[in-house]
Parts: sequence; structure tokens; C-alpha cells
Amino acid sequence: MSNPTSASSTSLPASTETAADTIELLESRLRRIEYLLTGEASWTGQRPRIPTVSGACRKPATTRLAELEYELNGLARTVPAVRDVLALYSRFPDLFQSIPDTTSTSTSANPQSIPTTLPLPALTSIILSYASAFPETASRLTSLKDLPIPPAALSASLIELQPRLDRLAAVQEQQAAEIAELRARSALLAKRWVEVGVVGGSEVWGEWEGRVERVEKAVRRLEVEAERGI
Repeated sequence: MSNPTSASSTSLPASTETAADTIELLESRLRRIEYLLTGEASWTGQRPRIPTVSGACRKPATTRLAELEYELNGLARTVPAVRDVLALYSRFPDLFQSIPDTTSTSTSANPQSIPTTLPLPALTSIILSYASAFPETASRLTSLKDLPIPPAALSASLIELQPRLDRLAAVQEQQAAEIAELRARSALLAKRWVEVGVVGGSEVWGEWEGRVERVEKAVRRLEVEAERGI
């Protein structure tokens, strides 16, 4: 007679292992998409081996899912195609449902249909709304294919100009520093001229005006005294 407790204890590791397999598959798919779109990823084309769940360095499932969501959002910010796919998925999630395999003899006669709750006219309108993008993309690819490749001598001459461009950039930076220093000195000179030439001159003119007023008062006093003495 089998022990019921042993059967229940083995069901939890099986479900945990299934969750680990699912997360590993999601990580592998994300790495592959990132590699195909940007070419910069650690994906090697092989699915990494799943370590044991009881390992000490194993991250929790919630943390790994949060990291996957963060990386997917970062990929959507840098690649416009990913943003378009996510926008299409948010509007029409039924289009991304997987089609079940009809390998049995009972269902082999029925053709595979897209599992969706939308009617056929709605699906047709969705497809036709993106129909203009196909010839545009084809024309762009054709134009890229028809672009002539520049000769190697021209590329080599441009590469040889790089040291001169670096030296010119260094000279330009030095000139910019000198111009900034001259601007600072000019600002100090302008401030000094205002303090000495404008403010100081105004003070001198004010002092002279006060002296002239005092002299005028003295002259008028003498004139009045002279008139009274006559």
C-alpha cells in the first residue's frame, strides 16, 4: 500500500519544476528576440540548462519575472517594431493565440482556424489597415539593396583623415577655452569700467556741482552786501 503523504510531497516539486521551465523558456525567447533585433545579447542559440530549484543562488520566480518585464520594456523603448507588436497585442490579443495542432483523425478534416472572438470582417479590416506597410517596406529594402557601396579607397582616405580631425578637435577645444577666458576677462574689465568710469565720474560731477552751488551762493551774498552798502 502506498503512502499518500509521499505522493502529495512529490506533486509540489513537479509544479515548481514546471514553473522554472516556463521562466527559463521565457528568458530564452527574450534573449533570442533581443539578439535577432539588436544583435547585442548573450544568447548563444542554445537554451541554458535549468539548475536545481533548491540551489542557494536561485532567484525567486517573482524577481525573475519582474526582470523579464523590465528587459522587455527596455527592448520596446529601443526597437520600434517591438512597440508596434505590443500595441497590436494590447488592442487585439486574440490574434496572438496559438493555433492547436489537429493531428487526430477526428479533427484532421477540419482546417485550422485562428482562435478569435472577432468576426471575419473585423479581421479583414485589421489586415488591410497594415497592407500599405508591406509595399513601403519592400520599396525601402529595394532602395537599400540598390545603394552603391563606396569604393575602398574613399573609405581609406576618410580613415586617414581621422587623426587630423582629432587634432583639429583638440585645437578647437583649446580655442574655446581661450575664448571663455577672454570673455571672463572682458566681463571683469567692463565691471571695472562701470565702477571707475561711470560711477566714479558721477561722483566727481556731483562733487563739482556742490562746489559750484556753494560758490554761487557766496557770490550772490557778496553782491547783495555790495548793493546794500551803495
